[in-house]
This record gives sequence, C-alpha cells and structure tokens, in this order.
Amino acid sequence: MNKYLLGTLFLAASLFAVQPAEAGIFSFLHKKKTEKKAPQKTSYEKILTDQPVTTAAGPLLTLHKADGKLYIELPKATLGKDFLLGVTLSSVSNASLGTVGFRNSNPVHFRFVRKDSVVVMDLVNTDFLLPTPNAAVQRSAKDNYTNLSFLSFPVKGWSKDSASVLIDASSFFLKDNKFFPVIGDDMNGLSVNTNLDDDLTHIKTLKSFKTNASVTVERSYSADIRSERGTVASDYPITIGVNYTLMALPEHPMVPRLSDTRIGLFLTNKYILDNDKRIENTTFVRRWRVEPADTAAYMAGRLVAPKKHIVYYVDPGFPDLWKQAIRVGVLRWNKAFERIGFKDVIQVRDYPTAKEDPQFDPDNLEYSCLRYVPTAVENAMGPSWSDPRTGEIINGSVYVYRGVASVLNSWRFIQTSQVDSTVRAKKMPDEAMRKSLEYVIAHEIGHTLGFMHNMAASFAYPVDSLRSKTFTDVYGTTPSIMDYARHNYVAQPGDPVTNLDPPALGIYDYYAIDWTYRAFPELKGDYIAENKKLRDLIESHAGDPLYRYGLQQDQPVRDPSAIEESLGNDPVKASEYGVRNLKYIVSHLDSWIKDDDSNEAKGTLYRQALSQAFRYANHVHLNVAGIYLYQTSEKSGLPRYKVVPHDQQRASALWMLRYADEFTSLGNPALEAKLPGAGSMPFKSLLPTIQAMAMNNTARLALSYYLDSTSYSPTEYATDVYNHVFAKTLAGKENLTPEELQFQNLYVRYLLSNISNIGNEPAAKVGLAARDFRPQSAEEVQRLLRGDNDANPFAATAPAVDGMLCGHDHGQTPEALSGAALNAQTAFATFGKAYGEPGDIWANMINRSDQTLYYFALRTRDLLRSAVKSTKDEVLRAHYQVLLKRIAPTFEIGK
Repeated sequence: MNKYLLGTLFLAASLFAVQPAEAGIFSFLHKKKTEKKAPQKTSYEKILTDQPVTTAAGPLLTLHKADGKLYIELPKATLGKDFLLGVTLSSVSNASLGTVGFRNSNPVHFRFVRKDSVVVMDLVNTDFLLPTPNAAVQRSAKDNYTNLSFLSFPVKGWSKDSASVLIDASSFFLKDNKFFPVIGDDMNGLSVNTNLDDDLTHIKTLKSFKTNASVTVERSYSADIRSERGTVASDYPITIGVNYTLMALPEHPMVPRLSDTRIGLFLTNKYILDNDKRIENTTFVRRWRVEPADTAAYMAGRLVAPKKHIVYYVDPGFPDLWKQAIRVGVLRWNKAFERIGFKDVIQVRDYPTAKEDPQFDPDNLEYSCLRYVPTAVENAMGPSWSDPRTGEIINGSVYVYRGVASVLNSWRFIQTSQVDSTVRAKKMPDEAMRKSLEYVIAHEIGHTLGFMHNMAASFAYPVDSLRSKTFTDVYGTTPSIMDYARHNYVAQPGDPVTNLDPPALGIYDYYAIDWTYRAFPELKGDYIAENKKLRDLIESHAGDPLYRYGLQQDQPVRDPSAIEESLGNDPVKASEYGVRNLKYIVSHLDSWIKDDDSNEAKGTLYRQALSQAFRYANHVHLNVAGIYLYQTSEKSGLPRYKVVPHDQQRASALWMLRYADEFTSLGNPALEAKLPGAGSMPFKSLLPTIQAMAMNNTARLALSYYLDSTSYSPTEYATDVYNHVFAKTLAGKENLTPEELQFQNLYVRYLLSNISNIGNEPAAKVGLAARDFRPQSAEEVQRLLRGDNDANPFAATAPAVDGMLCGHDHGQTPEALSGAALNAQTAFATFGKAYGEPGDIWANMINRSDQTLYYFALRTRDLLRSAVKSTKDEVLRAHYQVLLKRIAPTFEIGK
C-alpha cells in the first residue's frame, strides 16, 4: 500500500517537474491570451490606402490617381450604361500646333461591360435602326451590326460591399493609341511623326460630376516634321494638355429628326429598314431637345416655355464690352424660336458661385459655356457633342479667343472704311467692335444649335442692292448669319449705306430654326410622319434663293455661288466694286492711321488688304468654270446643277487677265517702305499667284463644258489666254513691262507642265502644272510655282476621278460619315441623307487639256521663233530666246 502511494506521488512529481507550470493540470486557470491577427487587405484596399491617392468621387463613377496610374471605380449600376468618350485640347506649348478648346467632333459611343475577369470597353453600334419594332429582323440585325470589343481593362479589385469594381485604365489614358490619336500625322501640309515620352507624361487633374467625369493628361512628345522638300524639324519638343471626358447619355433617348439636304445641319449616320424592306443609309440631324412645357397651350398656338432651357454660362474673364455683346448675340436666336411657339428657349447666365451651384465647373459638360481664351488666335468656335443614337445635342460650348478682336478690326477697316469714317483708325470704336462681336457670337451659337455654314446665302442678293440704304437697313449683307459674309465691301464712297453688317438673323436662319425645332406633339414621336410635314415646308420655298442652302465645299470648289467671304450674285461686279474700294483704302491707309510709330498696325492692315485682294480674284476665278449645284427634289422640278452661262464665264476669264495686269497697282510702294519687313513688296510677290489663277482654268473648264456644250469651252478660253499673254508680241510691240515678261515666262512653264510627257523635261522640274486646284493662300500657289505638288489629276495615264463628283459628308466637316463616303450616289439620291454631290465621273474621259495645250505650245513656239528674228531690243530678244530654248526641245521627240 505504501509502495503504491509512493509510486503515485513520484509520478505526479515527475509530471510537474518536466512540464512548465502553465501546461500543468491547472492550466485552465491560466488560459493564454492569443493575439488577434490584423485582417488581410484586399487588393482594392492596398491600391487605395497603401500610398497617396488623389480621388474625384461622383455618383456616376470615381477616379483615382495612385502611383502615377489611373484607376476607375465603376458602380455595378454603371456597367452597361451608354457613354460618350470625347477629347478636348486643354493646353499646348506652341499655339501653331493646335487650338486650345478644340474638340473631336465625333466622340466615341461606348459601354463598360464585364466579361469574365476583365472590364471591356464596347464600342456601341447604333447604326441600324428599325422605324417599327420587329423582333425577327432585330435578331438578324444584331448579328450583322454587333458592338466592337475595343479595349480591356484588368480588374484590380472590388469594394468591400462588392458594389463597385476597380479597373486600371492607365494604358489607355497615358499611352498612345492609334485609334485615338492626339496629334495627327498631317499639319498644314507637313507630315508629322511623333514619339510619346512616357517619363514626361502624367495625369494633371481628375474631376467627377453627376453625369460625366474628366481626366486631364499632360503629354510630352518629340516630333519629326517634314515637308515635301525635306526635314523641317527633328526631335521637336511638344507638350500638350488633353482632357478626356466620359459622359453618360440620357436614359430616355430623344425623338430623332430625319435630315434633309436642303437644310444645313450637322448629322448622325444611320442605316434604316424602309417600307420596301431595303436598308437605306440615312442621317439624323443634331439638335437640342426642345419640347413644350405645356403641350395643350403649344398646340393651341400660344407662346410657351420649353421643358428645359438651353443655358449658356459666360466666363467672367471676358472684357466688359465683350460680355455685353455676348448676351445680345446669344439671345438673338430667341426671336426665331418665338416664331415657332417657344419663349425664352435660350438663357444667358454668369458663372455661378460655389454657393449658388456647387456642381458648376466649366469642364462639367452638363453646363454649356462661353469661354474666354486669352491667346492671339484670331478665331472663335462653337463645337458641340451629341447623342449618336438620336442626334440630341447634350453640350454646346463656344470658345472665343482674344485674337478675334484683331481680325474683326482688320475686316471692318479693309471692307468698310471707304464709306464709314468712324473705323478709319488704329482701333475701331467700341460700338463697331460690339456689333462685330455680336455677329461672331451669334454665328458660333448657331453652330452649337446644330447649324452648319450656309455658303450660298449671300448669293441671293443682287450686287447693286448692297449699295441701297433701304435694302441693307432691312436685309444686311446676307440672308443667313451662318454664311461667311462679313461686311459690305460693295458699297462705294458716297453711297448712303449705313448698315454694313450681316442682319441680326436672316430669313434663312428663321427658316432653319422652324424646320429644326418645330414640335409635333400630335404625332406622338413618329419621326417619319414629322419628316413628311417638314418636307412640305421646304417644298413651299423651293427655287427661292433666300431659302437656299449651299454646303461649304471641299477642294476642288465647283460652285461659285457657295463660297466664303463673297457678296452678291455677280462675282465680277462685286469684285470690281471691291477692288475700287481697296485702291481707295490702301491709298489713304497711311494718313488715316495715327499713333502708330512702329507702323505695326499699318502693317497688319496692309496684309489684310493683300488678303482681300486675293479673295476678290478667287471669287472671279471660281466663276470661270463654275457649276451651280442645287439640292433639289423631283417635286420641285429644279435641276441638280447648272453651268454658269457662257458670257459670264468668259467675262470672268477676261476680268482675271486684266486683274493680273493691274494687280501690282493696288500696292502702295511708299507705304511699303515704312512697314516692318520693308522690301518684300507683297503685291508684287503675290502677282504670280494671280497670273496662275488667270491662266490655269483649261482643265477645270473640261468638266463644265462636258455638262453644257453651250458654255465656255476650254479651247475658247485657251485662245483668250494666249492672245492676252502675247498681245504686245503679236502686235510687234517691244515695250513689255516686267509683269508682262513674267506672265509670258509663267505661261510657257504652264504649257510645259502639261505636255512634258512627250518632252524631255520632267514636270516636277518645270514648275506649274495644270492641276485642278483652288488656291487657299498665296503660299499654296507659290509652292506650285516653285515646282512643288505638281500632281495632275487629269493625267491620261491614270483613271483619275474628279473630286467634285464624289460624295463628301459636309455634315461633319472635315470628317466624312462612312455611309456617304461608301455610297455617294445613294447619299445624294434622296433626302434624309448626307450632303453628297453627284456620282463619280472618270475625268480622263472628258478632259482634253493635253491636246489643247499642245496646240497652243506649237503656236507659242512659232511665235517665239518669229519674235527672235524680228525683235530689235537685245534684252527682249534674249527673253524670247530663253522661252524658245525651253519649249523647242519638246517637239523634237519622234523626229
């Protein structure tokens, strides 16, 4: 028993000896206090808490910048929503490289869609449209008009409640993307190749609002810039600010309005299944959603307010005088809305304070703003963004550059000082500046309302009516302020005209508002029924030039009735009046401008006079081979085109030849000697341009003569040119002026450029080719004279297509809608289409310029041979010998 007890005690002692006290049998009295491990962070939390983060939070989406990367936090409710992605240039290191405020005119329609482990940017295909629901057709169309999976963004995490997903969007915003180029590869005829510097590219600002968000990125590039002659600059540094905006589209789309080519509006492209089960390319116009707040009152013919006003907010940075002009210019358009039953559609407000509206921000696209840009750019612009599903304009802002005051001052002086003594000064009076600014603002607001330029408007007025006070007091210079008809350069000294400006709104402007914004609540959103009513409105004015729309033409310009900066329906008469006035103004410029010790102001005005002289030439030049183009319907019975009558064409050609003879007399050599850059003699420098325009119409006339065999023929024109250029030589006279000698030299080079394929001298070395061009500036034609850009679109060796006869979309200049580009004939055939022109013609089937000019080259050679023998003046004989030596080898081939 004792042994047993001792053994038990020993065992117990052993247990206590070998184990620590806390592990003993009484350890339950001493439970260990275990440390709680910190919960592991999610990837979402690591990104947003482990480093400094800049956040812009909003109900639509939230933007985060962390460690130089951009993250977008998307609520689940945002996935699948319709967005627009647009780009705005916010800053630039060299103003000549881009215009601050410029926006891409066709922002991208997309959705954020979750696909497996990534979020994809799907570009939404809304091209196909069914006027009436049809499930079977809709299913079939879905397979043929699918969305485009464009970009994928890796998912970096989910919020704690899984209500939002975090994606890394850095690669899109911080890297170059060939589908979203920030800098184009062409800049005013120069080729540009850029390389993005990743180390100098970073996110500047993030903003998030109720319906949109924006990311501003500063990008730095090195650029290689080349011209046709070689390298202009290598590794040229460029830094630009780019603002990307992601904007939610309306939940309930607006009722669209089918377009009509007889009204000029920006367009949205669609494919529609018509009643004959054919798929048609059509377009919707871009317009604001203006709906009556009181439908019954509107239908009863009473004036009603819209459900939602179009509000423009005015930048406080504008000078006070400009602010006054802005309000008047913007609100002009309300008069037109009143005629169709709406009151106070447009409102103008100052930028609100943070207390008045915490959400306000000029970059918030919920707000349309008039923004002041304090740069020397001589421009203003009114871009807008619209819903690609319906054409509803959702933002329209106007950018006004400080430099616009300079060009307004110059225009007013050069175009009206012959009759308005108040503008004969270095700076025009405030009242004149205010009126000019009102016009500029109203014009740009017109763009934000959806309207394109109407370049045919001013052609509606007889030229001599512009010399009448009674007429101009009522009608101004044009039936549309969307024209480029600035001021009355026709009025002569002594004429009683006092209103020298465009009207507040013209007849066409009231008409365009009526067509675009008249509401039809009784039709319950049936846009096809609406279109029928609207077509009746247009047909009621068919053939009336006051209601005619003329698109702004791309090169080559064919219609002389729809061009920029022109007045009246007779280019020769209007330009003749203009030239008389210009001579008078230039001769008095030195005495009229005071307080200009540096002569900088005089230099600016003198250069503007030179530009105006070029415009007068260009207006007549385009009339020589002019073809009036009309947007017409079968019902109207009006033609699609009409060639300028023979006598007007020939009068234009002869005027151009005389103008070339007299052009340098427009200059003021005494004044030129005082101006900065004295010695350049600008009128003499521009003379070859004018001479080239006077002689270079043979190929252009081939088309007009083909369309109307009673019109001015290429051969008749070539005869007139030859007889004029060699008039003194043919008469045996030897008193040729330097300008006449230059004209002959240029003429021979012109001939050789067109017949060089049978001669020994390559065209590129000869100089001026008979290319079909519309000179945009003196520089372009000077390049031609130097031998640049000598491509000949009428060359018999290639099936060149005449550009006038191809389809262009002028609904979104300069970008073409794909439908119009792919099917120009369909686009022009009916209305509701893009602004196409007649179908293609193979130019080398109708053009015989080579034969015509070859014949005149032979005549020129024979005349030069005779002149070399008979001329007594040695210097003049040497001139003829040089020309003969140049042209004679051409005819040695085959002998």
